[in-house]
Amino acid sequence: MRERLRRALEGWAAAPGPAAFLTACRELRSVLLPADCVVCGQPDESLCPGCALAVRHATLRPFNASAGAAMLPHAENRNGTVSGSGFPGTAPEEEMPLSVIAAGRYGGGLSRVLLACKNHGHTDLTGILAEAMARALHEAKRSAQVPGQLAVVPVPGSFHSRTRRGYDPLQLILAKVGHRGLLPVDTGIARVLGYRPGAGAAGLVAAGRRAQKELGAGARRRNVHGTMTAGPPGTLLGMRVLVADDVLTTGATLAEAVRALRAAGAEVVSAAVIAAVRAPAPGAEFTGGIRSVPACGTGGGSTPNEQRPRSEGE
Repeated sequence: MRERLRRALEGWAAAPGPAAFLTACRELRSVLLPADCVVCGQPDESLCPGCALAVRHATLRPFNASAGAAMLPHAENRNGTVSGSGFPGTAPEEEMPLSVIAAGRYGGGLSRVLLACKNHGHTDLTGILAEAMARALHEAKRSAQVPGQLAVVPVPGSFHSRTRRGYDPLQLILAKVGHRGLLPVDTGIARVLGYRPGAGAAGLVAAGRRAQKELGAGARRRNVHGTMTAGPPGTLLGMRVLVADDVLTTGATLAEAVRALRAAGAEVVSAAVIAAVRAPAPGAEFTGGIRSVPACGTGGGSTPNEQRPRSEGE
């Protein structure tokens, strides 16, 4: 019941009518409770026009960030087997990590906007993050080159993080993408992933598991392994999935999400994130911006002493 109510409220907040009402409320709040730009500190707005342009510019060219995440699972071959798994037709040199498309690098204004939305209650920033997510989703679908319908499956936030924040940032962002009509053609959002009852989710110190942000790459994967479920084996047979998350660091949380989806029978073809911690490798192929998501900007460099993300999937 609580979960259905939460989803209903998130959907309501992203709808055009309520969104206009919330905008008016934010304008009133700016008078009664003045806010500063989360990037540059300019008064009156959570994100000033100049910084908004810079964030859009930083997410205009989605790129494949797989090379920078050592814990990512292998991609599936077109015959449904995992590359390098030892099945006929595979070989070690054919091993390829799952493709993860990032809208931008985790740094500068983009990282500050993400942190403000995730950890400081700035749900008014979901709009600009929805644009970035939409670009990553479009490029992920285009590069996957698979026919038919794709289900966009978000990585769930832990119960601990939802309770602490009072909302799930990724769910709000994806709801905004859907209500604005920015999802790629032949895709829909499917919330089929969850945490097993009693499992120590990312960022939650429980059952002997430490917070993801305190761990190294290998320990991160062990920390989350087995914590997610998408249902019994065969539940998602025939479903092709594009996994969505906010930030890619080591790939440990995405790997657990992919494991759970594949265990339920789904075919995971790609993943999309708003930002990747590591910059694209030299010579990595960049794409143009997605035409259906207008954006412009003047550029924006990194700022000193940037905070790292709390953890993937939190």
